[in-house]
Amino acid sequence: MDAASANTLGHLEAEVSELNTVVRVLSSTPSLADSDDRSEVGGAVGLFKTALRRLPQADSLYVGYDNGCWLQVRRLDELDPTERERLGAPQGAVYNVNLVRPTSGGALPMRRIFEDEQGNKIDQLDLWDYGYDARKRVWYRDTMQANRALVSSPYASFSIGTPMITVSAPLQRQVRGVIAADLKLDKFSDLVYAQRPGEHGTAIIFDSFGVLIAYPEFAVMRRWDGSDHYEGSIRDEDGRDYLFRVRKFSQGDKYSGYSLLLAAEDDFVQNVRTLQSRGIIIALIAGGCFIPAVWIFGNRMSTSLKRITAQASRLRTLAAPDDAPVTSHIAEIDELGRTMAVAQRSIWSFARFVPKDIVKGIIDSSISPELGGARQEVTILFTDVTNFTGIAETADPDSLMRQTSRHFAALTEAFLVEGGTIDKFIGDSVMVFWNAPHLQLDHVERACRAALAAKAASEALNTQFEAEGLRPFTVRFGIHFGDAVVGNVGSAERMNYTALGNSVNLAARLEGLNKEYGTTILVSEAVRKRVDNCFRFKAIASVIAKGMTVETKVYELVEAVA
Repeated sequence: MDAASANTLGHLEAEVSELNTVVRVLSSTPSLADSDDRSEVGGAVGLFKTALRRLPQADSLYVGYDNGCWLQVRRLDELDPTERERLGAPQGAVYNVNLVRPTSGGALPMRRIFEDEQGNKIDQLDLWDYGYDARKRVWYRDTMQANRALVSSPYASFSIGTPMITVSAPLQRQVRGVIAADLKLDKFSDLVYAQRPGEHGTAIIFDSFGVLIAYPEFAVMRRWDGSDHYEGSIRDEDGRDYLFRVRKFSQGDKYSGYSLLLAAEDDFVQNVRTLQSRGIIIALIAGGCFIPAVWIFGNRMSTSLKRITAQASRLRTLAAPDDAPVTSHIAEIDELGRTMAVAQRSIWSFARFVPKDIVKGIIDSSISPELGGARQEVTILFTDVTNFTGIAETADPDSLMRQTSRHFAALTEAFLVEGGTIDKFIGDSVMVFWNAPHLQLDHVERACRAALAAKAASEALNTQFEAEGLRPFTVRFGIHFGDAVVGNVGSAERMNYTALGNSVNLAARLEGLNKEYGTTILVSEAVRKRVDNCFRFKAIASVIAKGMTVETKVYELVEAVA
């Protein structure tokens, strides 16, 4: 074996050797899902960070266990801005740590953490039903079946879109699982290029099936997406142009691979180039005759399409529709403009009846339009107007409708400022919840601020009502947080995105208790404990709310702590 090949294979052996070192350490520790000890996770993360610093070609290290637990550590400072954007990495983040720990019910939530070079947490995202099961992935199944270290065929990374190979090895002794490293082929190919024998030498790496792993002139392979057929042209260092083609081949059921063919253009395209030059001249002459007419026609078409594009952008942001649709002498563009105007007005009107966050989620597919939901933690707020029935009996219906609408508008503004999702208006009551459809780490604090702001807005509005000779609306609030089922409920013909469960019922009961204790904003003990450092509370009583079986301590929310 020559020195260049020996050096190249030596780097692959170094990757496997480092992987085996991590295998020996992890094999002597329990699965991360078998213990609640955070030091076990921290130790594994630190081990992976050390290995990543020793393996400059590695994109990430990860381990999957047979109980569904999965841990991944990825180094971010080697990624370009596009790759960081794909991962949602915040500024200053050097490491991305992903941890999946299955729950007793079989769910697979994932915690995604971004850290700086010193290991300090910058950001964290909890995906409660992420659903990633390492045991069903090809790298896990193949390695467990072979019971030895494996090197995968090249593929395009799903998360950052660059060429990769995966080196994997099974864990040993009492722990069952697989540890793996993803290697970026662009860096690995640069390493191979440095080992080429002589100025014009070439170094190529194939796996055991004949699949190309690394090649110095990786301009051919950098843009390859792993498809069965890929072709194009490249230029070498001397300025000579080559045509290339990558095609998949197979030999029965025994094996398959890829072939790469390179050919110099000058060998067979001289006559084609002559014809091409003549064709260009003819095309320029013909084009010169039609350019003025095409320019005028194209400019008008472009103006219409730009206006339609602007309408489409406004459609995504749920902005108010344009007064007049886009028209054109071209039937297809005219029809497209009228259809876009109808769609824009329909979606805008739809957003007046349904929370805008839910409408946007349906448009961008982040919220499913199908029936069903998922359990997650939410904060729920209910409001009600004191003696609304008595006010309604003596008020003029039209005047009452306008007064109620003004009341709801003031409360709605306070809730939306704090990111609340207004579930529904129930007579004179409002139901609002936080932390869905989008996660909000401070959802309890948001709900408390919203209640205080809504109370202040209602008091200011009551001053106007009294000046106009109208009876004031004294509003009461109830706040609680806990687990609830959030999603679409109803029928296939009519459904509502809402929250259901005991947590919702308790929030409604707390609102009703205000009448008994002469208070305005009542919260549960869970709310007080979560935000006790942000607000001042007054203890009221310990009660068993209507429909409940467990005693609950209730508190009055007084004010925010400066």
